[in-house]
Amino acid sequence: MNPVVKNSDEMKIFKHIFIVAGVFLLPGLQIAVFGWLYGLVPLLVFYYLCRYGNNAGGKYILSGALVALLAGTFLQVASQILLAMTLVPTGFILARSVVQQEAPPLAGLKGFAALSISWFLFSGMIAVTEGSHPYSMLLLSINQGMDEALKLYQENEKIPAESLYLLTQSFAQIKERLSQLMPAILTSIALLIVWLAMVLGNRLLDKNTGQSPWPEYQYWQLPEKLVWLVVAAAALALLPLPLARTIGFNLLLIASVIYCFQGLSIALFFLNKWKVPLFIRSLLYVIIVFQSLGTIFLSVIGLADVWFDLRHAGSHDSNQKKPL
Repeated sequence: MNPVVKNSDEMKIFKHIFIVAGVFLLPGLQIAVFGWLYGLVPLLVFYYLCRYGNNAGGKYILSGALVALLAGTFLQVASQILLAMTLVPTGFILARSVVQQEAPPLAGLKGFAALSISWFLFSGMIAVTEGSHPYSMLLLSINQGMDEALKLYQENEKIPAESLYLLTQSFAQIKERLSQLMPAILTSIALLIVWLAMVLGNRLLDKNTGQSPWPEYQYWQLPEKLVWLVVAAAALALLPLPLARTIGFNLLLIASVIYCFQGLSIALFFLNKWKVPLFIRSLLYVIIVFQSLGTIFLSVIGLADVWFDLRHAGSHDSNQKKPL
């Protein structure tokens, strides 16, 4: 082999290992700045396995993870590295779904199950070693933060007594609602991580290899039977039983997130169909992300697609290539 080519290949190997190690290590070093990288771990694993294969891609991931773990142990952030590793199985499951030629909904379900199990086992390990479950610690830290914020308002003599009373009642209600809806919030975060890995991974593979494992995101569609989750959740939420209502509202929140994903795919379909300019399209994306009404609108569209098949004019051509 030519020495120049050999050195070039070695540099590429070290580059891949460095990238993987960085994604694992940086959140542990500065979570306030790099914490968002946790959500990219499944995407990284999925992309490397699909593009470079189980052999080469697996070696990049394993080597980078070991480097990050060794560095994290030295820097005393090993627990944060282990947290990042809980997201690795999701990437492996998604890559395996590609090999088995599974549809996006089934692949996403398996990826979500893998992430849920990983987090469950990791939280159990933390509970045994630390003596306190991470879920309880999370709720406690949120409540303490809100109590400290309320204390600052109470120490401000310029705030009228009536306003202070309303603030106290509002904070108490928010804490109660957060404790009730926290299961749905954590589930939604897991769904978002899996969704990002699938959508961005599918797009990156198409861009860099010319082949994507699934159709374009604008053609993705949820199973019609999933609408019964919304029906069951609404029925539970209407029951005059506190526990049933709490379960119902949690299921409604989870369902709204799932159908928001479908609503976004429908929006992309029509933006592409109508050839909306990139600037206006980007502006719409920002409005959707930062406006709660935008996400509600997408959820309604996603749910309406079950009955009205809004994309049926182009749904038969799922291999058509259009920009995301």
